[in-house]
Amino acid sequence: MAVLIQQIINGLASGGIYALIAIGWTTVFGIVGIINWTHGEVYMVGAFVGYFLTTKLHMSLVPALLISMAAGALLAMLLDQFGYVPLRKKNALVKSGFITALGLSTFVRYSADAAFHADPRVYPELLKFKLLTLFKIGDTEITMSSIHLQILIGSLIIMAVLQLFFTQTIVGKAMMAGSQDMKTLGLMGADSEMLIKVTFAVSGALGAAAGFFMGILYTIFPMMGALAGLKGWACAILGGIGSITGSLVGGLLIGVAENITSGLISTGYKDAISFGIMILVLLIKPTGLMGYTFEEKV
Repeated sequence: MAVLIQQIINGLASGGIYALIAIGWTTVFGIVGIINWTHGEVYMVGAFVGYFLTTKLHMSLVPALLISMAAGALLAMLLDQFGYVPLRKKNALVKSGFITALGLSTFVRYSADAAFHADPRVYPELLKFKLLTLFKIGDTEITMSSIHLQILIGSLIIMAVLQLFFTQTIVGKAMMAGSQDMKTLGLMGADSEMLIKVTFAVSGALGAAAGFFMGILYTIFPMMGALAGLKGWACAILGGIGSITGSLVGGLLIGVAENITSGLISTGYKDAISFGIMILVLLIKPTGLMGYTFEEKV
């Protein structure tokens, strides 16, 4: 039991990072209606921007994180402008959106590989390591590193700010309304293109923040976005597409499930457990844990 609890706690930090990726996924899908495969590459670019800011310019954690998020937001808007806007103008987003997203993702990934090369890179020590004792079970101490705890707290703060943005601002409320019916929202006077741009910016900022946090924990490399993007999608499906709270819960659950599998069974099954959970959810409850469906009257 002590080992199980320890693995659960260890998985919370990576679960918070997965939740950031998942919220970025579900935001674009819920409002724009496309599966944005470039999200994993924005995550990767955010990690590299943070790396160069902290190693070459010697920035501290918070400024480097904020600039990385701004870079991720800018990249996401550029990908939308050059990839998806032409399709929206021709009403071809549904037919060609998936292929375009896949092509853009491949282009960014291999361009980064050519520019940065495949050698893994390591962030400098931005956070001091200290092993914290949370509580005891018998003679066994349940611990958590200070780095994992601070990353988890940082992820939760970003998600809390995002929730306030959606519930307390006009633009955020318009985005939530657009997730239900963007065409009707446009007929009511809202600038749908502007809302889509903001949606991609928010998604890109979240993806870049996730990449930055992952860089603090592990090495970074140009191909890191492919697997992370798929895991973020698995978290979004588990939590429920369109639900921010669901994405948070889904990310934490998959992060914990991966850590338990890695610690108690084998590290070889760590990645497989995410996609196994995703398949089960799609078979049993396609709307996810907190997703919702809309009745359509004809």
